[in-house]
Amino acid sequence: YSETERSWTTAQDWTVEGADTLCLFVRGIEENDAGTLYVGLEDSTGKLGVVKNTDATPVTTEAWTQWTVPLAEFGIKATAINKMYIGIGDRDNPTAGGAGRIYIDDIRVMKQ
Repeated sequence: YSETERSWTTAQDWTVEGADTLCLFVRGIEENDAGTLYVGLEDSTGKLGVVKNTDATPVTTEAWTQWTVPLAEFGIKATAINKMYIGIGDRDNPTAGGAGRIYIDDIRVMKQ
């Protein structure tokens, strides 16, 4: 798998003003190996929630694709986010041989 991570020294409240959804835009390239795109959020207690995107389209197409995930799907304390992970593949059972490139932009939390 391939993964990037963002940490905050102070826990972030992602529910301000009624925000309830994580939104990000993703695009890949046609030559990419199809892999599972995922986002993980870790709260201040160390609890990690990972949501997988079952659609391979964002990874294998050059068109920007919006992916929205309700914060409730992570099963963590959305008022105290310490880390965010974005990756492709299987974090629990990594396998060698994947290749490709993706772009991620406009990561935001919004009210849906």
